This record gives sequence, structure tokens and C-alpha cells, in this order.
Amino acid sequence: MKLHLSLLLLTVFTAATTASAQQKLVPTKDAPGTKDYPGLPRYEGSTVLLQSEQKFGELGLQIGGLSSPVSTDPKEVRKVEGRTHRTTYLHLNLGAGKRSTLEIARNYEMAFKDAGFTGIWSGGDKEIRNGPPRAYYGVPELDHQLLTTGLKERRYFCMEKGGLYAAVFIAARSWEHPMLPSSQANPWKQNISIPQDSVVIQVDVVNTRPMEEKMVHLSAAEMQKSISSSGKVAIYGILFDFNKADIKPESAPTLTEMAALLKAEPNLKVLVVGHTDNVGTFEFNEDLSKRRAKAVVAELASKHGIPEERMLPLGASFMAPVTTNSTEEGRALNRRVELVAR
Repeated sequence: MKLHLSLLLLTVFTAATTASAQQKLVPTKDAPGTKDYPGLPRYEGSTVLLQSEQKFGELGLQIGGLSSPVSTDPKEVRKVEGRTHRTTYLHLNLGAGKRSTLEIARNYEMAFKDAGFTGIWSGGDKEIRNGPPRAYYGVPELDHQLLTTGLKERRYFCMEKGGLYAAVFIAARSWEHPMLPSSQANPWKQNISIPQDSVVIQVDVVNTRPMEEKMVHLSAAEMQKSISSSGKVAIYGILFDFNKADIKPESAPTLTEMAALLKAEPNLKVLVVGHTDNVGTFEFNEDLSKRRAKAVVAELASKHGIPEERMLPLGASFMAPVTTNSTEEGRALNRRVELVAR
């Protein structure tokens, strides 16, 4: 009986272990909802493992051999601020596709130079020493230790192109790195395995160029002409605080022209439709765009005497872009308020 029980327990344990192993995924395709940074290539055979973006963030560029992983010495670390975009690629490095980190780094350097970037600093293990700066790599969005421990054959370079900065960190894994379903960085939300000897390629892009808010002040006559010809008019002169529905003071001239249009056309009833870019979830942007539309209606009613019943506020989120959301210029054009005749 004891022998039978032991065999039964062994069978159950083996089955559970096998099932667990089968559930562990080695990524062979891009993570859900990810894509390359516009205009920048990826290394052949690699897939997107992780990706994140901030409208305003900071990155420490390594510009010398780091004396310590937490160094802030300006001779070793140069901080840049702006819109940040981070993509982590995985090259499994299996079989005939095996490549050295040096070969991958040289390919990336040539590709960035072809794209018009100029070099700032580069190095291998010896030159990097304790870098890149751990504060920017040992973070949840990189699953903490993915690019800080268990690494070999490290390569790093950073480049610049007219206020656009790029840092590329390439390293092979010394041992397997597991990503748990509970990890906030894990887009698959299941057990992930980054195999030993696979190469992780980290590409950070920081756009430090001022993000111009293009104030386009349409006159009431221009608004009326657009509504007459197409039934609507896109208005870009109304600005809001980031992720808020607070109208900025510099929007006053455009609101005055909108009021002039509605006063000149007393029978005109309109939909006031808020539109956003696609940064964030659809639901968040739907709520934000409607709150912004309501703010416009409230402003026209309270300060310009336009009856609220003539204006219906709606939020379209990012369902009706006028151009691509893959560039800052495109996103700026997609952020707008439209008056639609009804």
C-alpha cells in the first residue's frame, strides 16, 4: 500500500511539474499591443518583449565608464528629459540564428547612423564597467533584474539627432530569467521564460524637442464656411492641461470666435465633440474627451451667453483620428474639438 501511494504521489507530482513546464512561454512573437518606434529598425529575428512610453520622463545616458551602478557624476551620466519611448527586444539566439552581441550592436550603430544620428559614447563590458545607470534599468517596466543581473557580453551606445536621443543596451543572459504572471511588466500575464544565452536589446528614445502647441485661431467666418461645406469644423485653438479638462487661458480668442459664430447663426445647433490621441486606454480618453467637451459648452454658456440647449457635448476618445497616432505631430493633430451641425 505504501509503495502504491508513493507511486501515486510521484505520478501526480510529475504531471503537475510537466503541466507547469508546458505553461511557461518562450516569446517568439511581439508582445500584445506593441510596435517599433517610427523610423527606427529592429534587428532581424528579434521580437518585442516589453514596451512603455511616457509623455515626459528622464533617462540617464552613459557617457563614460561608471564608477558605481548608482553614479550621477556628470562626467559619466548625462540626463535628458522629454517624451520617452522604451522598447525591449528579445533575440532567442538559437541554432543557425546565433549572433554575438558585438554583431548586433554594430548593426544597430550603422542603422542609427544611416537614420542621421551622431554618436555620443559607446563601449563594451570593459568600458561600461558598472553601467548603464541602474536607476534607469532596474525598474518594474523592465521586470526589475532583466537588464541588471545575470548578464554577459554587454554592449552600449548612445546617439543624438536634433534633440532626439537614443540609447541602446545589448546583453546576453547568463542564466534563464523568468517573468511571472504577477509581474506588472509582463504583457502576457502568464509564466514567461527568457532563455539562457538569449540576447536582450533595450532601445530607449527621448525626444527633448519642445512639443509645440500649434495655436490655430479660426475666425467665425472660417468656421461657418467649413460647417457649410462639410457639416463640421475642427478647432485646434482650445488647449487643456495634461490629462485634465481645465481650459487654458490662451484658448480665449478661439472661444470668442466660436461664440461669434453661434450668435451670428441663431438657428444653428451643434454637437461639441472632444477628440484625443491614443495615449492611454480608450475608456480613459472617452471620459476625458467628454469632460473637455462639457468644459467648452460651460465656457460658451457662462462667459458668452450661448444657450446650453444649442450645444450637445460628446466624447469620441481616439475613434476618429485625422492622421496617424504614431508620431507626436500626428497626435497633436488628433487632439481637437469639433463643432458638428445637427
